Amino acid sequence: QLMEIGYFPCAPVYPMLAVSLDMLELVSILFVHSAPNERAWAATIMKYLKNHGHKFSTGDSLW
Repeated sequence: QLMEIGYFPCAPVYPMLAVSLDMLELVSILFVHSAPNERAWAATIMKYLKNHGHKFSTGDSLW
């Protein structure tokens, strides 16, 4: 039931905690890009937001 509303349970039976699938996606993108500095972090956040339909008015909105 949690998966249907966008959450991943932290236990298979009677979970006390669940994590948003959107948050898991963000963390996986951050892990792949291993943001060692602000510029890499900003690029990762911009990619995540673009994947979720956010439109930027400039090419480097977060830098």
